[in-house]
Amino acid sequence: MKVKIIDYDHQGRGIAKINNKIVFIPKVKLNEEVSIDIVNSKKNYSLGKRCNPLKVKYCPYYNECGGCQIGHLTYNEQLEFKKNTIKNIFSKYTNYNLENLDILKTKQYNYRNKVTFHIKKDKIGYYEERSNNLISIDKCNLLDSNIINLTASLNSFIKVHKKLTKAIIKSLDGKIMLILEGKEDKESIKEFFSFLVSSLYYNNELISGVPALMIEVLSKKFMVRKDSFFQVNKEGISLIYKEVIDLVKELNSNIIYDLYCGTGTISLLVSDYAKKVIGIEVIEDGVMDAKSNAKLNNITNTEFYLGDVSKVINKLKYVPDTIILDPPRSGISKDLIDFLLSLKVKNIIYISCNPLTLARDINLLDSEYKLKSIKLVDEFPNTYHLESITLLKLRKKAYNN
Repeated sequence: MKVKIIDYDHQGRGIAKINNKIVFIPKVKLNEEVSIDIVNSKKNYSLGKRCNPLKVKYCPYYNECGGCQIGHLTYNEQLEFKKNTIKNIFSKYTNYNLENLDILKTKQYNYRNKVTFHIKKDKIGYYEERSNNLISIDKCNLLDSNIINLTASLNSFIKVHKKLTKAIIKSLDGKIMLILEGKEDKESIKEFFSFLVSSLYYNNELISGVPALMIEVLSKKFMVRKDSFFQVNKEGISLIYKEVIDLVKELNSNIIYDLYCGTGTISLLVSDYAKKVIGIEVIEDGVMDAKSNAKLNNITNTEFYLGDVSKVINKLKYVPDTIILDPPRSGISKDLIDFLLSLKVKNIIYISCNPLTLARDINLLDSEYKLKSIKLVDEFPNTYHLESITLLKLRKKAYNN
């Protein structure tokens, strides 16, 4: 059947209607008339699939792979989609109508510095969208060029050695870490890959090279270990962190809390502009990395605490004037929302990777905090994901109380 695409949802799927019932169709364009098949019918909506597969120059796997959702749009169309997405979400779930949104660009391809590949015998690649069917990948153009080159070497290796099951590649400032899993002979792996990478792990054992890589972001150095979390787009995080630093400079903060601080990147980057920065992180390796990174950069005015943010924050002796939040996609917990409402800190800088939970949390904080600014960063081109940096300030009535 043929339908006309009348809108997008926040995941970049096209929206059409059949007999007043909404149909979601991936990888279509606004106002396009497209022939579709219904692949799943629910009570209130249906899922459709276009009959004529798209041809996307940068990716021959685009129709099967779930990694990119909006790569068929021009880059300007992608940026407009993302701006409209956050405008619509805020209009629906908050009291704010966002006008004149700025979105900072990053390069559209070759931006990812990390990839996870699944391996089955002599095939390496990604799982097909919503299935465990493996799509064999020769080259993914979202990846850093060093990762693309190593992928070719991996493909050569598994044509002969067919007992690997997983490969993770990190490429940071020209150095490569390769993390492999499987039942292959360790010496064969070491002989083939040790001269190609700076760090080589096999089944959680370092078998060649250095245990960690180093990356420099905005003049600070950070060690990235095998299990360390680090954003996949260096250009994107540099833009995000620069926005955060600029806000911190304007706020003249004395004591800053960095909640969900991870490996301490934000804490260390803003440490030049505050008397004290306190980071809290629930993952032990993250706290260890944060402390190591502070020593690496000779920074002495930071402290890092291990534990659940909503529990640890009640025990701290310092009174902050600025709190920086960079939570997971699920957003802020209800306990932390309640604490922020009672604490009445002057400034909150909220970094979000999920506009839905961001809007929800801003709405929950609205009685005490007013949204003053929002900036978007396109950290994940060709996907529907985006990052935002918002500044919330304590309302005067709350401050006077």
